[in-house]
Amino acid sequence: MCLPLFANRWLIAVPPIWLVGAGGALALVGILAAWGLLRVVQPRAATEARASLGDGFAGPLGWLLLALTFVALAFAPLVPLGQIARSLARMASSNGLDRTVTIAPHATLQPIELDLRPQELASLSLESTAPLTVRTQQAIEGFAMAKVPDVELQATAPWTWTRGEGATSPFLGARAKLEATNPSAEPVTLRVRGSLEPEFPQSGILPWTAATLLAIAAAYALFRLIPRRVAAVAATTTKEAIGQPVFTVALIVGAVLLVLFIVIPYNTFGEDVKMLKDSGLTLIKVLALLVVVWTASVAVADEIEGRTALTVLSKPLTRPQFILGKFAGLVLVALLVFLILGSVLMATTSLKVVYDARESSKVDPLWRDCADEMITVVPGLVLSLLETILLAAVSLAVSTRLGMIPNLIICFTIYALGHLVPLIVQSSVGKFAIVRFVGQLFATLLPVLEHFTIEAAVVGGVPVPWIYLGWAALYAALYSAVALLVALVLFQNRDLA
Repeated sequence: MCLPLFANRWLIAVPPIWLVGAGGALALVGILAAWGLLRVVQPRAATEARASLGDGFAGPLGWLLLALTFVALAFAPLVPLGQIARSLARMASSNGLDRTVTIAPHATLQPIELDLRPQELASLSLESTAPLTVRTQQAIEGFAMAKVPDVELQATAPWTWTRGEGATSPFLGARAKLEATNPSAEPVTLRVRGSLEPEFPQSGILPWTAATLLAIAAAYALFRLIPRRVAAVAATTTKEAIGQPVFTVALIVGAVLLVLFIVIPYNTFGEDVKMLKDSGLTLIKVLALLVVVWTASVAVADEIEGRTALTVLSKPLTRPQFILGKFAGLVLVALLVFLILGSVLMATTSLKVVYDARESSKVDPLWRDCADEMITVVPGLVLSLLETILLAAVSLAVSTRLGMIPNLIICFTIYALGHLVPLIVQSSVGKFAIVRFVGQLFATLLPVLEHFTIEAAVVGGVPVPWIYLGWAALYAALYSAVALLVALVLFQNRDLA
């Protein structure tokens, strides 16, 4: 890649966006390959899979993959493909170094090629069977680093180095090289061990994006094949949601605002990137919740009032299947909103890093700095999606008895109070018995939505452990299951005639 391409600092933000696009392109290739294989083995199933593009979820997902593929192709000339390719190759290969070399008697600066890039070295250990002098080299032949003196090895004292903050690398240049001097008249065995890591671990965005999208596509294919009646109701619900103007308006408004967040001044003295991530996560969550509640009202309440549900249930479809299908449709709608707007948020986060550096007169960031900021958005998107799914189950239960306006009011009230549950419980400590009772009642009935709000950690760059995401997903699943049971009870006794 030519350096003049990066003379425009905006291009620094391109590689992280390209990695997401390339992941989508790889997922699209995998899906097309699976469909081609299915066409050879099971032509009828392949025809059904192609027809599923019009069921409301697969179609928009396909358009998203095409858009990501276009981004990957358009931005490919602006990306350091060599750096990314080397890092991906290191991820797929062995990350260990273990080599034994024999140093000849009276050898002076005997060269030892390690066949690795110094930037990939995480740790290094040198151990010899007799006294030995080892020199680390720069790329220029015979020019040793001034900061790393020659290593004087003893038979019982191995030398070790570990990469860390403030640690000086023992190598410079494109390739790592050692030179050993043996003052004795006997050959000496030198063992070189170490651990390697990708030079740019941010390149893992590409395979993770591809794996996530392929997993979503595979899970949806299984959903279409196994519970066919539930899947049919879910497909109808998703198509109804996409056909509603609120879905299109939410996507357009969300995308426009996320782009505007790049240039909006937050007056945070150089911390505008954190504010963009916080505002973007909240915006996507609120818009997804609005679409889900609106869809639940249209798909259930309006069908009950319009006697459409009675017609649907006259077919071989039970009421539990009807409710589960509606809930699955709401989940698919929420997933679409998060996939589309989440991709936009990740792109704007990468661009905001460059814009913030320019406005604050900072040193131009590297593309991996943009990628690091972009990665921190992902846990927030996952938790916001779980919160939306939980509230979708609540909205579905409400819609079995009430119309759209009461549903909107109740759900957004639960959304507000759910985030205040810890504060309500804390403020009721030491108060009157009735106050404590009300506080405990709220804590018991309302979902504790603060479990899904970790914007402080996300915007602060604090890594969110996988175990936390797992427990949050379990909590969302349990509360959603309870809400669905309530929905089934309310709908089971509902007179549809």
